[in-house]
Amino acid sequence: MTRARPVELEFVAHDDPELLARMESIKTAGSGWINVEPVIEEDQEPPPPGPFAFLGGSTHKVPTVTWMPGKRVADGTVKPTTVGLQHAAGPRVAWKLRDLGLPLPEGWRITQDHPRRGLVAQVPAAADDHAVIDWLLRAAQAVCAVPSTGRWIASVYPGLT
Repeated sequence: MTRARPVELEFVAHDDPELLARMESIKTAGSGWINVEPVIEEDQEPPPPGPFAFLGGSTHKVPTVTWMPGKRVADGTVKPTTVGLQHAAGPRVAWKLRDLGLPLPEGWRITQDHPRRGLVAQVPAAADDHAVIDWLLRAAQAVCAVPSTGRWIASVYPGLT
C-alpha cells in the first residue's frame, strides 16, 4: 500500500463546496485527513526557525488546522473525529480562544492543549462538518501571528491506496 500525494485546493469561505465534498469523501472512505493553513503574502511570511528553535516556544506563527474523521470500529460505532490546531499562541490556547469569544463547541473534548504540540480535541462523529471547519478556521485566524490574505489552502490526504 502506498500513501497518495495530497490534493491541494485553495478556498475563501468555510462552506466551500469542494472542501466539504472532500471531507465527506474521506469520511465515507474511512481513511485520510485534511490540513488547512491560511495563505500568507510572501512579504509577510515569518522567517524560518533558527537552529535552536527546538529549545524555545512554538514555531507555528502560521497555524495549521488538521481534521481527521473517526474510524468505524467492528461493533459498528464510529470513533470521534479528531481536530488539531498547531499555533504560536502559547499555553492554554483553549482558554485564550474562549476569552476571544470562540469557546470549544459543546460536546468537543480537549485531549491536548500544549504550547508546542498544539490543541487537539475529539469531536462527536455526528458533528456537522460545516460547523466544525467553521470553528477551526475562525480559531486559526484568531491565533495567526502574521497577517493573512483571508484565503486558505487545504492539503487533502486521501489515505492509503
